[in-house]
Amino acid sequence: MNKRIPVIVISGFLGSGKTTFLRYLLRESNKKFGLIINEFGDVGIDGDLVKSCNGCDDSDEGCIIELNNGCLCCTVQDDFIPSIKSLLNFNPDIEAIIIETSGLALPLPLIQALNWPEIRTSIYLDLVIGIVNGESMLKGSPINDLNEITNQYDELNKIDHNASIDELFEEQLEVSDIVLISRADVLNEKEFKSIKNIIKEKFNSSVPILKSLNGKIDLKYIFDIDLKKNNKKFISEEHDHNHVELVSDLVKLNYFLEKKEFEKEIANVLSETNILRIKGRIWIPNKSLPLQIQIVGKKINTWYEEAPLNCWRPIDSGGLELVIISFDIESINKFIKKIKEKFKVLNVHK
Repeated sequence: MNKRIPVIVISGFLGSGKTTFLRYLLRESNKKFGLIINEFGDVGIDGDLVKSCNGCDDSDEGCIIELNNGCLCCTVQDDFIPSIKSLLNFNPDIEAIIIETSGLALPLPLIQALNWPEIRTSIYLDLVIGIVNGESMLKGSPINDLNEITNQYDELNKIDHNASIDELFEEQLEVSDIVLISRADVLNEKEFKSIKNIIKEKFNSSVPILKSLNGKIDLKYIFDIDLKKNNKKFISEEHDHNHVELVSDLVKLNYFLEKKEFEKEIANVLSETNILRIKGRIWIPNKSLPLQIQIVGKKINTWYEEAPLNCWRPIDSGGLELVIISFDIESINKFIKKIKEKFKVLNVHK
C-alpha cells in the first residue's frame, strides 16, 4: 500500500502574508513539496513568486499547479481532484502537498474535499495554518480598510452563495491548527499580546499563536512539534457552501512609470475607485529586474524581483501588467479607465 501524503493548507485574508510565508517555508524546509495555488485572475502572479523558492524552473510544469477560479471547492471534480492526482503522479517522491487558498476563500469546503473517496487513500489533512495581518489587527480587523470593503460588498446586495467578510475571517481562524501573526516587526510586545488575546477570545482559544517577521517562523512548529490538530473535527461536518463572490480582470500596457511615480499615481487612482486586490509587475527600461506589485485595498507594496522567462513582457521593453480583483466588474472597468487617463495611455495591449 502506498504511503499517504500529508497536506498543509495555508489560509488567510487578502494581504495577510500567505505567499510571503510560503516562500520562506519552501526556501528553508529542505523538503520536496507539491504546490496548489488558488487565486483569482488568469495570470498566476503568486505562482511565479514561489516557483524559484521550490526549486522549479520554467520547464518543470508539474512542480506547481495554479488554479485561477478563486474557489477550489466550487470545482472539486473538474479542477481540485485532478490537480491532486497530477501532483502525485508527476512527483511520486514528494513529501507533502501545500495548498495556498485564495484570500477570500472559505477553508471548510476545501478541508472536506480532501476526504473525497478518489483521493483520501493517497493523502490526508495534516495541518491548517491561518495567517493574520498584525498591522491590520491593531484596528481590530483583518484588513486595513475593512469597513470600506464591507460597505462596497454590502452595496452590491448579493444574497446567494455569499458569506460575509466577518464570517469568512472567523472560519479561517476557527479551523486553523496554528495561527501566524504577520507584520510582527511593526508590533511591540503589548500590541502582539492584545492581538493574540483577541484571536483566542473571539475565534480559537486552543491554537498556538506565533509572530511572523517577513514570513519567518520557527519551522519546528510546522514539522517537528506534535500539535493538537484542530482541523479533524471539521472533515466530515456538514457545512453550507457559501463564499464571497469576486470578479477579476487583467490589464497590460506598453507603458511604465518609475517606482515612486507609480506608487504616487496608483494611490490617486485607488482613492477614486473600489478595488479589493491588485497584483502584477512593471517592466522598467534599464532595470535588471521587474517591479513586483502587491496591493490590498489602499495599501501598496512594491519591490524588484526576477520573473519567469515565459511570463508576459512588453514589446518595447517598458510596460505594465496588473491583475485586478473586485466585487463587481463596474469597479474594475472604472479602475482601468482611470489608469489609462492617469498614465495618458490610449490603447491597452492584449
